[in-house]
Amino acid sequence: DIHKLYSGRTVEINNTDAEGRLVLGDGVAYASKDLQADIIVDVASLTGAQGISVGKYHAAILSNNEQWEQACVTAGQKSGDLVHPLPYCPELHFSEFNSAVADSKNSVADRNNAQSSCAGLFIGSHLGFDWPGVWLHVDMAAPAHVGERAT
Repeated sequence: DIHKLYSGRTVEINNTDAEGRLVLGDGVAYASKDLQADIIVDVASLTGAQGISVGKYHAAILSNNEQWEQACVTAGQKSGDLVHPLPYCPELHFSEFNSAVADSKNSVADRNNAQSSCAGLFIGSHLGFDWPGVWLHVDMAAPAHVGERAT
């Protein structure tokens, strides 16, 4: 299947378990287009790979703004809600979503190549990598389920 998302980008569905990023892509596009937001934060338990990337006690963050990234790390250290940055390298990682029939696929070609970063970049692509605002993605899959209770 090929879907056209709210951003106008077309997506080839190659993994039906990677549906959350489709909704988040629409959400950030809506926030930018309709709400005229210049700061957009999306938070989700997006990938199982997040726990592999940064462990079960830290949420993973991805941002197009280093100041916001560092502010989140500092806030997490002070509050106990720990976060750790993922690589923000669309020029290296977004090719994982290449499609012959759409603007992108919804899941990566190589699951061993920065999978959590790539999933976040999929969402950010619906803003555009040249979007002038601040975008912060938080993947809290692992810390949402530490021990016997969710955070």
